Formats: sequence, structure tokens, C-alpha cells
Amino acid sequence: MRALARFVDRFTVGSERALLVGRRLQTLSLVGVLAIAGVGTGCASGPNLSDEYGQTARENYELAVAEFGDKDWEEAIAYADFVRIRFPFSRYAVEAELLIARAEFELKNYVTSQDAFRQFLRLHPTHKHVRNGWVAYMAAVGAYMAAPSNVPFLPPHYQRDQSLLRETVIELDYFFDHHAGSQMEPLARKLEAEVQRRLLEHELYVARFHLDSDRPEAAIMRLEAAHDRFPGIGLDAEVLFLLGITYLRIEEIELAREIFSELQMQHPEHHHGQQARLYLKYMTDRYGPPDPNRPRPDRSPPVPETPPQAKPDEFKDWRWRQEQRRRKREGEPTEPAAPATDGATPAQPAAKPPAAKPGNQPEAEPPEAEPEAETEPPEPEPEPEPEPEPEAEPEPEAETSSPPGG
Repeated sequence: MRALARFVDRFTVGSERALLVGRRLQTLSLVGVLAIAGVGTGCASGPNLSDEYGQTARENYELAVAEFGDKDWEEAIAYADFVRIRFPFSRYAVEAELLIARAEFELKNYVTSQDAFRQFLRLHPTHKHVRNGWVAYMAAVGAYMAAPSNVPFLPPHYQRDQSLLRETVIELDYFFDHHAGSQMEPLARKLEAEVQRRLLEHELYVARFHLDSDRPEAAIMRLEAAHDRFPGIGLDAEVLFLLGITYLRIEEIELAREIFSELQMQHPEHHHGQQARLYLKYMTDRYGPPDPNRPRPDRSPPVPETPPQAKPDEFKDWRWRQEQRRRKREGEPTEPAAPATDGATPAQPAAKPPAAKPGNQPEAEPPEAEPEAETEPPEPEPEPEPEPEPEAEPEPEAETSSPPGG
């Protein structure tokens, strides 16, 4: 019976273990099936590149060109960017970079397009559009289009920042240095004239601002530099007239006469030329004929005024309080001495006399006489008249009296 019981127990334990192992195997198989199903589902939900993009660089580039022709600039950038990243060593990758720059320009992202054209210019100097100057010209156009323009409810363009116009000048200088005589040069010359005209308008605005702020010297510097830097773009008469008015304002008569004469000869039909003729007549009537030796006004910068200096003991900080406590401990007056006048040596505080020992009192020294401000010779005193000697009074005679009964 005992042997049978042991056999039954062993059989029961073995069956339970087998059941546990079977359950574990079922669980593992179910997890594996779910994982495989999840992987398959994830692949199916991801982007299907075969449906959205072509298999070769040429196919994707043609798709980008087609989207560019349909004016779908963002899709064109997406296809061209796929070509540039997926096929970096293909010749279509180079064309895709140029297409991206053109699409950014059409999207009015002018700063981005300027950077893209400039980068293409550096990376692909042998490209046909680089050699004919078109890429360099488009970089300048991108900088010009990004510059401030006239927008309603905003200040005019000449009152705003002109840094992008100066970048346009730099791009155009590069174009004229490397692609002078190309087919793009006439367009670049027109763009240069427009940029210079807008920069000159800004200089005139700044010069008028200096004049309104009573800084004629600063206005003269601006106008002279503008006249030398931007000649022949249609605003020379205005620059010369404003320069002559400024010279006349600071009484530079001969310089103003020279500027007005130049304005009258170069622009006789301009309204500023006619005004210059009137100013010349006025200057002749008031100041006379031209005189090269006429004294010029002093245009040296004004000497700055000396700022007010701090008075002694004006700022009472911790040092002053410490000095007051010391004076109080030693029995000295706490109020400081009166400040010295300008140019005089400040008075030194008197030294405290040593304490006298008991029984030995020091002799008091006579006070020193203060020097007089001006020593004048003493006036001679009149000699005193001799006083008459008083007469001797007679002595009274002694009366002799006899005692009574004597």
C-alpha cells in the first residue's frame, strides 16, 4: 500500500509539472505570434517610399520639376530634398540643390534662397549657371528682395535698417568682379542703380535728421560722402542743394557759393538749380563778390565743460561716521572744519596739545600776530605840545592854639 501511494504521488506531481510547462509554451507561442503581427502592422503603417517617391534619382528629380511647374513649391522642395539626401553622388542631386533655391525664392523666403544660391555658388563653381553669372545675380536679387520695402502702417523704407541693401551691394560687387560682360550684366546694372538710389535716400534722411537736431557738421559729412559715393543716379541736385544750404547755415560763404555755382551749372533746368541762382544773387548782395581770403568761421569742436566736482564732506559714508565717532571719543568737536575756498590749501586740523602734568604747568606762549594783508608805512604822529607845569600851592600855616587854662 505504501508503494502504491508513493507511485500515485509521483505521478500527480509529474502531471502538474507537465501542465505548467505546457501552459508556459502556449504563452510563449502566443507572444511570438503577437510580436510578428505587430511588426507586420508597423511596416504597413509606415511611409511607403515606393508609392510616394520614385526608385531612381532621375524619377524623383522629374517629379520635383513637375511639381515646380505646377507651382507647388513645397512638394517640389520635398522631392528635390529627397534626391539630394538619398542620392548625394548623382548628378541630379546638384540640380536638385539649385531647384530648392529657386523654390525657396518663389515661396518668398528670400534670405533662405540667398543663402542657398550662395552655397551653390561655392560648392559647384563649374556649373553652367554659375559660369554664366545667373546664380550670383540671383543671390543679389534675394538680398534685395529681403530688404525693407514700403508697407502700409510702417515707416518708409529709407527710415529702416539698410543692412540687407548693403549685402546686395556686396553680392553685386562679386558679380561684376567675376562675370563682367556676361548676359546678366544689364540686369545687374539696373539692380545696382536701384540699390544705390535707395541707399542715397537713406543718407538724405539721416542728413536732414542731423540738421533738425542742430548738428550741421554731421550732416555735411553725410552729404559729402553721399555725393562722392552715389554720383549720377538722379538725386545729385537734391544732395548739392542740401549741402549748400548747410554750408550757408554755418557761414561758410565761399564753400556755399561754390556748391550753388556747381548746382546751377550741372542742373540748370532743375528746380533746385533755379533756387541756387536766387541764393547766389542773395549772397552777392549781402556778402559781396567772391573773396578767397574771406576768414572762415571757427569750426573746431566745442570744449566740454568741466563737470561739477564733489564738495568736501558732501558724501557722508562709513569713513565719515568713523571719524565722527573718533572725534567724540577724544572730545573734539564732531562737526568738520569749513571747506576751503577754491584755489586755497585746505586747512589742516589743529593738533591736540599734550596734557599738562600736575605741578608743571607750561607757560602760555604769546599769540602770534596775524600778518596784515597790506603793510602801509605808519603816518607820522604830531609831536605833543609841552604841558604847563602846575604852580606850587602855598602850604597852610599851622595855627597855634593854647590849651584852655594854659
